[in-house]
Order: sequence, then C-alpha cells, then structure tokens
Amino acid sequence: MTLSEAWLSPQKRERFLGHAWGIAAPFICTLIDWPLRDLLGPASILMTYLLGVFLVASRYGRSASIVASLLSAPTFAFYFARPIFSFAISDLENIVGLAVMIIVANVTGSLLEKSRMQAELAKQRESHTNALYRLSRDLAAAQDHNAVARIAAEHIDNEFGTDSVLLIANTENGLQIQTNQALPISLQSLDHTLAQQAFETGEARLQPPLSYYPLQGSSAAQGILAVLQTEALARQTPEVNTFCHLIAQTLERFQLAAQAREANLQAETEALRNALLSSISHDLRTPLTRIIGAVGTAVENDAGLSASERQELNQSVLEEAQRMSELTGKILDMARLSSGQIILHRSWNTIEEIVGSALNRLDRQLQDRPVRTLLPDSLPLVWIDAVLIEQVLVNLIENAVKYTSPGSPIDIEAVSLRDQFRLTVADYGPGIAKNQQIRIFEKFYRGTTETGQNGVGLGLALCKAIVEAHGGMIYVKNRIGKGAEFLIELPLHEPPPLAESEALGGLA
Repeated sequence: MTLSEAWLSPQKRERFLGHAWGIAAPFICTLIDWPLRDLLGPASILMTYLLGVFLVASRYGRSASIVASLLSAPTFAFYFARPIFSFAISDLENIVGLAVMIIVANVTGSLLEKSRMQAELAKQRESHTNALYRLSRDLAAAQDHNAVARIAAEHIDNEFGTDSVLLIANTENGLQIQTNQALPISLQSLDHTLAQQAFETGEARLQPPLSYYPLQGSSAAQGILAVLQTEALARQTPEVNTFCHLIAQTLERFQLAAQAREANLQAETEALRNALLSSISHDLRTPLTRIIGAVGTAVENDAGLSASERQELNQSVLEEAQRMSELTGKILDMARLSSGQIILHRSWNTIEEIVGSALNRLDRQLQDRPVRTLLPDSLPLVWIDAVLIEQVLVNLIENAVKYTSPGSPIDIEAVSLRDQFRLTVADYGPGIAKNQQIRIFEKFYRGTTETGQNGVGLGLALCKAIVEAHGGMIYVKNRIGKGAEFLIELPLHEPPPLAESEALGGLA
C-alpha cells in the first residue's frame, strides 16, 4: 500500500485528525485563558482545559482524549500554575486539580468511546436487519431456483461488496450452478471438489480466493454459496451465515412444495385408480353376467333351442358385448385425451352433417323418441374434428335417452353468435341439481339420478375434454318447466376462400 493509499484510508485519516486535535486542544485553551489569567482562578482555567479534552473525546474518542489530557497538564503547569513558566507546581490545590482533570478526562473519554461504539453497533444492526428484511422479502417472491440464485448474488453484492454464485444440490446429491449467466471473472477459480466437501460435511471451507458456505436446511443441506473473499466479508461472518440460512430456507421451501405436489399427484392417481377399478368392476359385471348366461344356455340346451331362441341369445350376447366395447372405448379415449395423445384432425364441416350422422348412429335407441332439430340454413362452416364432435353429440343424446322417461322428446339447436358457435342438446327430464351441474363433468362422477343406470361416469368428462381441446367450453343448466340443456360453445374461425372454379360453378 502506498503512502497516498494509506492517507486515503478513512480509519487512519480519522485517527490522525483525532491525535492532531488532541495536541492542538491544550494550546487553544491556553490562548483563550491567557488573556483572562488575572480574572479566572486556577480552578476555572482547569475546567477550560477539561472542556477541551471533553470536546476532543466526544468527536474522536478515547485515544485522542488521552493525548489531550496528557498535554493539558504540563501546559497548565507551565503557563498558569505558580511559579509560571516552570513545570514545577508549588500549590497542592493545582496538583490535585490536574490529577482530577486527567482522571475525569480518561473516564469521560472511555464513556464517550463506549457510547460511540454502541451507537455504531446499533447502526450496523439496523443496517443488517434491513438487509435481512429485503433479502427475505425478495426470496419470498422467488418462484424458482434461478430467481433465488439471482437474488442471492444481488444482495450479497449490495451488502458485502463481493461476487458470489449459488450451487444447488440435485437429486443425486451433486452440485450444479443454478443460473443462466456465465460466472464472473472473479469466480472462475471455483473448486467443485471443495464445494462438494463443504456440502457433505456441513462445514464452511475458506480456501482463498473463495469461501464455500453450506446452505443447511432443517433436514438436509440444500447447496453451497461460493463467495469471493474480502476483508469486509471476513469481519461479517455471522451476517453471511444468516444470509445462508435464509437462502437455505427458501430452497427447502421449494423442495417441500415439490414433495407436496408429488404426494398430491400420487393421492389423485390412487383415487383415480380406485374409482376406475370400482366403476369397471361394477359396470362390466352386468354385461359379462348376461353374456355368460346366454352362452351357457346355448351350450347346455343347444339341441332343445329353436332358431328364434338361438337368435335371441345371440342378439343378447351381441348387445352386451357392444356395451362392454363402448365402456372400454370411453375409458381409453379419456386416458388418451388426459395424456394429450389425441391430435385433433380439423377440417371445415357443416353442423347439419355431424348432427345427422350422430342421429343415424343412435337410430335404434331413438325409435320411440321424437327428435326436434333447429338448424338454420345460415349456419357457418365450423373448423373442428368431425369425428370427436360427433362423439360428443352421441354422448349427450345417450344421456338424454338414459335419464328421461320413454317417449319424451329431445331438442337439438344450433346458433351462430358474434364470435362463437353454440350447439344445444335439451331434454324434458327432471333436470340436474344445482350442486351437481359442475361436478357431473368430472371423471367417474355419477349424479344421484344416475345410480340406477349403467356407465362409468366418463361420458360427460370425455365431452368436456374434447370441447376444451377445440378451445371451447361445455356447461349445463336447467330450463324452467322442462329439463336440462347442455350447451357447447366453440370459437368461430374465418372460413377459407372458395376457389375460382368453385365460385363459377356456384354461379352456374
């Protein structure tokens, strides 16, 4: 360090000024008291010197006050104690006064020094508390590990004036730098071996030029904070440890949140599995029983069965097998939609064709029911997967058939709104309770009115998944004095322009 650098050091400059004032204060008091020496007694003059020592102590501390008090004694003895202009003191009162002044000056300087130190300590504690508050506030708002690494580096730079990097433990108890930015030049000498040792032992490793502080959580270490060593950092080790504790708590919070999400996912998966097994075992048992009964009858009484009886048994087996196939198909379709494996094959379609195709599929089930359709000629083309939307219509119509009295009508209506297309399927049944109008679209949920019917509770859930995959929504409400109506709302898209040949053909 050069002479100019030493002079520029704030602590050394303050100490030099203090000693300079400690030397100057007795002479300043002498200049003030000399013209008044005939008016003031020795005791008053001593009080003046004591005041000078006190002022030096209050500004520059105990060391400077000792210098001032030690110089005040010979100065007073030379100029004011008889015989003057001599360091000899013949008056006992002046000797006692000088001794008291030195003692009081030292005691006063010590008290003032202690008071200054306490004030400085309180100021440092306040600054430290504010820094911890800002760090904890920013860490509380962090959403991922990258944000924690960035916040930690910023706050350590602001508080300690040094660079740092965060290494977070992975699932294999290894350490990785959790940041998208390159390391500062000062941290290029990062030693991963020392970092790993500090992580495994839980003890800080101070190996110049870096220090490795373990981030110890309540149950396990969460990572390592590597910090570039500085003099200021060495004096504030407790503060650094507190910073590390806050960072470790935040990382542990992320870990516990991930564990909670995984536990919830496992619980939901287990509940879904139980519901699936329960529904399959209940709803597939009836058709299987009927198939077994019909086939058993055919095997045991084959010779005694007439042609019409064999036809009836075969028809029963076919119907129950088709029911099982439909239930299995719904389960598989729901699984594919939930996992995102089904890709929409969109094309421009007319809703009239889709409605007609759905009604043809359900022709046998709708033989005793009037179906009233209100499909205006002005309906636009819709950009949809026709097969899946047809399946939605089939499921809704089957529900209307299943949960309303025989012979009651079913209404199908379509309307084009400003920016969306609405399709409605309405029945004349008992309606759906208010508290079930949202839950009926959940997987495996079956309302109180459905307990006497077959099904795994996937039909409406499948409808919801298909409609939402198209960017639309489906909901249900009751019509006053009638039944329930299911409303499907799909976004409208700009239809493609007609080719020139098609346009001319239309004009012809």
